[in-house]
Amino acid sequence: MSTILLLEDDALLAQSIIDELEDAGYGVTWAQESDEAAEAAWRGGFSLYLFDVNVPGMSGFELLASLRESGDRTPALFVTSRNQIDDIRAGFSAGADDYIKKPFDPEELLVRIAAKLPKTGNLRHSGSFETDTDNLTITCKGNERTLPAKEFALLSFFLNRPNQLIAPEAIIDELYPEQPISIATFRTYIKNLKRDIEGCAVIENVKGVGYRFKLL
Repeated sequence: MSTILLLEDDALLAQSIIDELEDAGYGVTWAQESDEAAEAAWRGGFSLYLFDVNVPGMSGFELLASLRESGDRTPALFVTSRNQIDDIRAGFSAGADDYIKKPFDPEELLVRIAAKLPKTGNLRHSGSFETDTDNLTITCKGNERTLPAKEFALLSFFLNRPNQLIAPEAIIDELYPEQPISIATFRTYIKNLKRDIEGCAVIENVKGVGYRFKLL
């Protein structure tokens, strides 16, 4: 499931957006203040950011700019009433992938979000790496192998968040919400996955912070 970080200080509007997103099959984490959103973004694990601009604390523009400066490349959309050309220019300069003016059509919002998220299904991720979500197989440099379901789910999670530094707790919370696994078990999954994708991708371990997935 793709998870969206929503920054919106208007509680009624936020609940309306959350309802639309959840009905469309997305997971949503809601923040009303930029500091709260920044903390959530640092923990990682999001497929997309959906930010208002005029919020308590730093603006949505400033928040996204700081995330981009730290190397965070998560797709980001602004949804805001600031609709002058200078505002739009500032939003894209901060690192936005799209800019939606309030009031907006919920269907249009969903279309724009879907366009920014990785497509699912049987995908070729690079010239030497393929995944088959129906059969839980990967092909790395022409060699095909079947992965255990939990290992394949972990790989899919990383493929949807390339180059993002993500805390292990955030990954565990996203993938195993009903029956959380131990850190030791999670490290075993990581070790096994590293072995299976060797030569096609790497999983970097930044000690004390988290993991970053990169295709080769």
